Amino acid sequence: MKWRVPDSLMFTVYALPLFCFPLSTAGAGISAGLLLVIYAFSGHWRKWRRIQARPWALPLAILIGWTLLGLLWTTNMVFGFKVAEATGYGIFAFIGATLPWKERWIKWLITLFLAGLLINAFLAALMTWDVLPWKNVDDVPYTGFCDHIFLSLAIAHALLWLTWDFKRQWNFPRWANLFIGIVLLTQMAVTPARSGQLLLVLLLPIAVWMLYPGRWRYWASTVITVSVAALFALPTVRAHFMVGIHELFSFNIHQADITSSWGIRVLAMIGGVMLFLAHPLFGVGTGNFYPAILKMQAAHQIPATPGFIMNTAANSFVSEAASLGIIGLGLFLWFLWSLGHETWKSRMLPQNWFALSYLSIYLIGGLFDGLSWGYADAITIALIAGLPLHQISQVEPESLGELAAEIIIVDSGPNDFTEGNFSNLPIDEPPIRRESEQVQC
Repeated sequence: MKWRVPDSLMFTVYALPLFCFPLSTAGAGISAGLLLVIYAFSGHWRKWRRIQARPWALPLAILIGWTLLGLLWTTNMVFGFKVAEATGYGIFAFIGATLPWKERWIKWLITLFLAGLLINAFLAALMTWDVLPWKNVDDVPYTGFCDHIFLSLAIAHALLWLTWDFKRQWNFPRWANLFIGIVLLTQMAVTPARSGQLLLVLLLPIAVWMLYPGRWRYWASTVITVSVAALFALPTVRAHFMVGIHELFSFNIHQADITSSWGIRVLAMIGGVMLFLAHPLFGVGTGNFYPAILKMQAAHQIPATPGFIMNTAANSFVSEAASLGIIGLGLFLWFLWSLGHETWKSRMLPQNWFALSYLSIYLIGGLFDGLSWGYADAITIALIAGLPLHQISQVEPESLGELAAEIIIVDSGPNDFTEGNFSNLPIDEPPIRRESEQVQC
């Protein structure tokens, strides 16, 4: 008897890393390995031709190959393999592109993502109040088992998603979305989450303007403005931002404050740009950023940072350019542009809005953090790219009746595309023709 991997198991292990990242990086690594094993037994890899329809597939495949090739001229094979591994997580995007997606699996993935954040928020509060014997990561209050930078980005992503679902009530009713939003926003407010706070202030007004028409966008914008003002009224939040602003504007490369967060970031970016200008075509090699920076510091081209391992340029784009040259940077931008274009075309679909929210954070956050080589961020961007985002390859129907209902919506007019639920269209064949043929039979 041939064993078949149930879809419930397949899509659970696909979403499991998103659930585990706020709780345990080890758990996320185990779940990623489990995903590879379950996928191998599932046989879905036989649908590899579906990958060809995804516009990001070619640049991502070449980027992975170029990153591996960059190991040939590196002097740091240890970190080189780490960078190659982070880029190689793109395999999860190819896995997702071959899976038989249905609407309920997209809901399940987003539910697990939010569940991981909520569980971590609950445990973080108990750990901070000494109810539980464990300690917060790096002894930062209310962060739980999660690094505070990644946690802030994940919370910003969740809040942008909840903004969409609060209007549509696609996954949860409004009261549930409101409850989740208040819990996560409170956690963001009481932690040193400058990265996520900044991204939320920048992106949330844009999201509201896109989602809420007419007078509602003005009301929502007013509420956001008042909420941000209240957030900055908190002494801890205001103090964190004022420290960051002072570090940024007082920076001087000849008299650099190499102990401040922004001082080190700006110094790393300057060093990365200098490396790129010195090796513009091929870069210094995969994982060779830190040894190259050490040589520059020894030559007194940039100030030394004793005790700090500067293994990225604190900028995703500068990091790629310095390590892999203009070719690597071009491939990286090609992949992001292809993914963004695919996501933007049907941005009001739930899976597309979920992907667009994270992609916006990945792009803007990558200007002041090295997200492309981050363990959690590299896997997350791959899993999100694997979602059924584009119009050619839509989510498979739950049933014949649901497919017929979708066809009625399709025929009702072109404006229904952005407002209707098109997540149940079939993958391989033109949906209207195939359904009409089945109904006639």
